[in-house]
Amino acid sequence: MSTPERAGWYDDPDDDSRLRYFDGIIWSDRTVPRQSRQTAPAAAPGGPGTDVFGRPSGPGEPTDTGVPQPPSPHGQGRPPYGPPPGAPLAHHAEPTTADGQALAPFGTRVGAYIIDALILGVINLVVAGWAFVLWMWDYVAFVFEAAEAGDQSRVEELTPDALLGMLDWPWFFVGLGLALLVQTAYQVGFLTTRGATPGKTVLGLSVRRYEQAGTITAGTAFMRVLLPLALQMLSWVPGLSLLVLVLNSADLLLPIIDPKRQTLHDKIAGTVVVVGPQPRGSDDRPA
Repeated sequence: MSTPERAGWYDDPDDDSRLRYFDGIIWSDRTVPRQSRQTAPAAAPGGPGTDVFGRPSGPGEPTDTGVPQPPSPHGQGRPPYGPPPGAPLAHHAEPTTADGQALAPFGTRVGAYIIDALILGVINLVVAGWAFVLWMWDYVAFVFEAAEAGDQSRVEELTPDALLGMLDWPWFFVGLGLALLVQTAYQVGFLTTRGATPGKTVLGLSVRRYEQAGTITAGTAFMRVLLPLALQMLSWVPGLSLLVLVLNSADLLLPIIDPKRQTLHDKIAGTVVVVGPQPRGSDDRPA
């Protein structure tokens, strides 16, 4: 089944008795009953809009005379329809951007987030994992020595101060810095070049400004990742784990109730996540 070239009302591919709205990217859930066609009054032979036999000669749908007319340029041989006057919509319209691109459903965004988190975990294991191993090396060696000696009480009696003294903290900050750098490069690189991270690409989503389509700038992409970076750093600060958990939950769950389906980091950057890809070219307009 071919896809229409522009937004409009078309014959429903699943039910010929109704029309379905195509938003320019996907078929929406908005449908209306098809209005019954009116028989066109007969035109005099040779009159305007007819051929020498009196048949309509203009473009459009097949007429009651049974003579098909040239196909519409809008795709599938069907012209777009405006909403029939007074016809009710069968479903509530999905929220869209200012120019009509559908906003991403919450569940799909969660799926993309999980995919990206798994990819980042593998990358960080390679790039920063060695630094965290060196950070904990003395403690791990102590545990293995106690296990070989059969004296687990040495580990159980270890005080918090003694444990912290075994950790090589410079390597921790090296590992944390590398992990933050990986996350920043991942988000900024993919969003500015492709308009979507791998997780969003797999599930057919992309990131753009609400007002205008197009891949976002590096500055906008960095603003979008700023809150996740800050929360990741704060998660290592003693006593702030509960605050970080609350902020992370608020950030990820906000699209459920937000009219523009934005997270907190979307609002900071002025971005939205939408269904479909973005045309290449950055949007430099202010949010």
